[in-house]
Amino acid sequence: MKLKIAFGSLLTVCVLFLVASCERNGGVFEDKLDVLGTFAQISIVGPSPEQAKEAALTVEKELQALDVIGYTFEEEGELQQLNKALAEGRSMTVSDGLLEVIREAGKLSSASNGLFNPAAGELTALWEFECDQEECDESPYPDEVQRLIDEQVNKIISRQPSMNDLIVKGNEIGSRNPLVKLEFGGMIRGLALNKGIERLEKTGVSNAMIDIGGSVRTIGTRGDHDWWIGIPDASGKHSLGSIENIDDLSVVSVRSFDKSLGGHGRPVYRHVVDPRTGIPVTAIQLVVVMHKDAMIANAAAATILIAGIKDWKTVADGMDAHKILLITKDGTIYTSPAMEHIIHWKQGIEHQHLVP
Repeated sequence: MKLKIAFGSLLTVCVLFLVASCERNGGVFEDKLDVLGTFAQISIVGPSPEQAKEAALTVEKELQALDVIGYTFEEEGELQQLNKALAEGRSMTVSDGLLEVIREAGKLSSASNGLFNPAAGELTALWEFECDQEECDESPYPDEVQRLIDEQVNKIISRQPSMNDLIVKGNEIGSRNPLVKLEFGGMIRGLALNKGIERLEKTGVSNAMIDIGGSVRTIGTRGDHDWWIGIPDASGKHSLGSIENIDDLSVVSVRSFDKSLGGHGRPVYRHVVDPRTGIPVTAIQLVVVMHKDAMIANAAAATILIAGIKDWKTVADGMDAHKILLITKDGTIYTSPAMEHIIHWKQGIEHQHLVP
């Protein structure tokens, strides 16, 4: 099979649809969805089941609009169309949702001194591939991948595509550099968490949790006790522990190597790529960040993944992220001073301190 270069994000997003699984569970209304290419759940406490269901459906509509923006491999995806226009030297008028992501990404890129660089999306695209098998630990087309890397990376890096190349006039987006290809990683997932919580608050819901693929944002409490948020290990299959009472924060995890469903149900694999070299990150397997804003949490986690243990503090301070957990390639778990005391660790889990 020929290697397919995808134009989506680090996490493929499929068409949003509601799974027939709404229930009342111990006083908590739960709505399970397949959204943005992954499993999601909305949990609401307080309103009647009818009111909670109506509130959950308003969130679904919000997420459907975000799906159209960019998390799709289809040509009609808005981000797809924008990247095509920029490559052809054209400008394009974008939706308010995509504009919000672009503006926030520009601020975060500056805050990280360019280490967070969504404009270098072509580098990420080189490492995206579909696999016919359910489990596939590496590209089934290593020779093709290497050929593409050899041909393209130096050309892309030499032109230094950055968010500063964008020309933003209202909702009209253009670029001074035709090699700009926007790839926002999980920022749209973060935006979905933010917008979903905002929508619930507007409907009068004051106690809720939204979980999209393991990234979580909460408001209020879970009845008479706080929300408990699980902390994943590097595989995402097991829990290291949990956090109680996150004070309406988001908890976002980013892995160096990820998988989600692509076309025809085939898994698509992606890497977090260092924009300075075009090479995937390998030293760090997972970063978890807690932050009020889920978009910031996601961008910070991806950037800390690239920066590694040596430079995490500079990146974290610049992006206003202080509650951090990361796992290195050898499985060592590190936590920042602000994070280590708020995790309820599972028995037998050992961790090290990130030096401030």
